[in-house]
Amino acid sequence: MPKAFSEHEKETIKAQMRGKGKKLFEMQGLRKTSVDELTEAVGISKGAFYLFYESKEELFLEILEELETDFRSRIFDFSLNPGDDARKLIAKLLNSALLTWDRYPLLKNFGMAEYEYLARKLPPERIQAHLNRDNEFVNDLIKRIQRDGIKVKASPRIVSNLLTSLFFMSLHRDELGENEYPETMKVLTHLVAGYIVGE
Repeated sequence: MPKAFSEHEKETIKAQMRGKGKKLFEMQGLRKTSVDELTEAVGISKGAFYLFYESKEELFLEILEELETDFRSRIFDFSLNPGDDARKLIAKLLNSALLTWDRYPLLKNFGMAEYEYLARKLPPERIQAHLNRDNEFVNDLIKRIQRDGIKVKASPRIVSNLLTSLFFMSLHRDELGENEYPETMKVLTHLVAGYIVGE
């Protein structure tokens, strides 16, 4: 039976699991990383792992959401000058978001197969909660753009769907071709930006 941990130990172990887990998931991917490897990296028993997480997928999603929070704060730091062409500004923002996304190896290498695997392994309500976070981000982003004086003519739901579509396209970078991917996304972000501002 796993030993009881103090609150301080619990916080320390969880932080270590996120840090070490991130490195293992980046190197090996979600499916190839085992609970044994995760516990060995932190120095706890396999039984103790389940005091913190129901599964390695739950840990992975927590790490993913932590990275997404950091990613989103960087996007909100993006400078918009309302005197410039609105479509170009939004396209630039979307391109910047995709380039920023690529700076996170775990996010960049998170492909469609991993997404489907994660969706199968986690409870539907957990996946839905994650999707709800995405919708909140889009709503906050729209408000931020509007505060900067750019009119958003598409409905929040359509903007959310378009941004989700760009995200799903990024999961198919291998099929799109590593060399062709940046140009493809540049074209798509230009088209999406035009629709968002009504051009």
